[in-house]
Amino acid sequence: MSLQLAFVFHFNQHTNEYAEVANRTCYRGLLNVLRAHPKLKFNLHLSGTLLRTLNWFDSGTLDLVRAGLADGQFELLGSTYAQNIPYVSHDWDNAQQIAAHRHVLKELFDVEPTVFWNAERCWRQSLVPVIGQGGYRVTLVEDHILAAAGHTEPTPINTQVDDHTLTLVYDDPILRERLNYAAWFGRRTQFFNYLEGFAEKPNAKNYVLAYAEDAEALGLWPYEAGYLPHATWAHLDKLLTELEERTELALVHLSTVKARRTLENLPDGAARWMDVALMRPDAPYHEDGYANWFDFINRSPKVEYFRKLYSVVRSNLQQVAIARSNGLATAAGDEFYRQALEIYASHQYEFGCIGVGGRGYWGWENVRAAFLYGRLAELADDPQPRRWIEDLNGDGSDEQVLFDGRQLALFTAYGARLLGWFDLTSGKQWVGNPLAVPPAPFNNGGSEHPRLTHAPNRWLPETFEADLKPWKDYKQKEARPTRMGKFLSPELLAREPDELTVYVCPPAPGGLRLPLSAQTGALNDWLKVDGGDEQPADRFLDYRFEADGVISYLNALTPDLIIDKRVRLMPSGLQVQYTVHNHSQRPRHIRWRMTHEVCPDYAAALNAGSECLQVMRGEEESPLVLNTHSGARLQIKPSRAWSAETHRIVLLGLELTLSFELDLPAGDAETFTLELTAVEGEV
Repeated sequence: MSLQLAFVFHFNQHTNEYAEVANRTCYRGLLNVLRAHPKLKFNLHLSGTLLRTLNWFDSGTLDLVRAGLADGQFELLGSTYAQNIPYVSHDWDNAQQIAAHRHVLKELFDVEPTVFWNAERCWRQSLVPVIGQGGYRVTLVEDHILAAAGHTEPTPINTQVDDHTLTLVYDDPILRERLNYAAWFGRRTQFFNYLEGFAEKPNAKNYVLAYAEDAEALGLWPYEAGYLPHATWAHLDKLLTELEERTELALVHLSTVKARRTLENLPDGAARWMDVALMRPDAPYHEDGYANWFDFINRSPKVEYFRKLYSVVRSNLQQVAIARSNGLATAAGDEFYRQALEIYASHQYEFGCIGVGGRGYWGWENVRAAFLYGRLAELADDPQPRRWIEDLNGDGSDEQVLFDGRQLALFTAYGARLLGWFDLTSGKQWVGNPLAVPPAPFNNGGSEHPRLTHAPNRWLPETFEADLKPWKDYKQKEARPTRMGKFLSPELLAREPDELTVYVCPPAPGGLRLPLSAQTGALNDWLKVDGGDEQPADRFLDYRFEADGVISYLNALTPDLIIDKRVRLMPSGLQVQYTVHNHSQRPRHIRWRMTHEVCPDYAAALNAGSECLQVMRGEEESPLVLNTHSGARLQIKPSRAWSAETHRIVLLGLELTLSFELDLPAGDAETFTLELTAVEGEV
């Protein structure tokens, strides 16, 4: 009988633009290689945060996953949605994470997996019921944790807590390193010699060895070190071809694994890689000052701060759930509460891992947005029209709220920007982008426009074939351990040649680029007066509530040039009236750029991908953003002519810009309006 191997590839990024870099340097090419070997079986895990972003940038990559699932080649694993470490997190949080991830997997792939990817491999026995209640019956545990429990052979075992039983599979870091080395440099001997040693043992028929690795190792890590990802794909392709030819080795799906014995209790254990990284200053994710991972989670200031923040948000969400269970819960309220839980899960990205997150990191700090969506659930259940002031998004600054019993619009005094616009009857969202993580610091206390900075353009692959013929000019020799040495142990390299063959990346194209924007909202007014510098869209405006449901915002561009911005709800939308007063004794010229980050029917668009957002023509040729997946549409209609119109897909949304030129005579004023209308319906 063949020695059983489980190849597990873990795909994970946060909901940010870097997911597109990972896709082009790793995911697309890796999946192409796996699909080129249809007789081999592979286990894939894709995190919830990555799925939201990857579906936005490249649905074709997910189509490769779907094809592998349909053919029975791939099996999907479930996990925590945002790869928070379950050991560190509150188990209520873990349950929400697991449920949120299963929800996304069901939406995108129509699967309900039974194998659990344990984020960062840290173990505590009390996780068995948490994982089991989530619908899982198999997971992976690192070899040293199993050895500490007295289990030293790579045979699957069962462990049990109360009525919940999990099958544990031997996660082998030596196998992991040797396969990586073979894929990076094309040197496969150590990998196959290691497996042959196990295959020759008397109990080999009962063994299951797992290569469980970040998918990013198969392209992205070499790319970030300056190496061509195509070389990794080509070497992996040859390794898989050899695997196909070896009858003593068989790749299996983890769901088919059978336990051979039972261990009642396993000791607490940390991922080996984190303890090693804490000891090595040159290692990826290293943090100074900690003896090991347990020391880190007990003393890290960032872990302590966010534990407290998550506790506050958790308590709020639990209270909302209790209140809703005792009253009339609406379908719209259910949808907003589901989104609140996904937002909460998403902003715990890799919480508890070394080298990740901290104060100012958007991917953790913006967990406060869950406050808003929990509040929306409450309001949808009890829709009483009113106007009020409240810090709905927990950013430390009060927002101004208009609610007519169906539509709710949320504004910030900093720029009178529209932060969110929701239909509390249908549960649909028109403006607001709570899941996106822009590459900018999170500044608490003012709903600031994210400050993006230019970065150098990078070379990125345009092709994804495992073919090195087009890249022969980039082949060279480098002294070991090469730039990948930080991932490799001295023991592995000791028997290797002094020089290794590598392929380097082509040179960068040069120039600068601005990252994709996100979290900007609508009604952003960027203003230039008399050819001067453009003023930011979140400049402070004084505001007041007026009669007839109007909020008035005043902006003094100069002491004698005032803009009065008045917003009100109207049926199916909002109206914004601008009056510009030139109190000076000379004419003034204003170049006015209005940007609107919109996403009609946000939840539906996330599942459909960016291709579903199309700009069309509405009444009087005004721009209309259509969600072709759900039929929802949002029209932006100014009362005056615009001088330019542009639009672009941004991170989990679409940004539409209208530009205006205003010439104001001395002592004069001009008034115009802008209407935003939203319509549901079939395409």
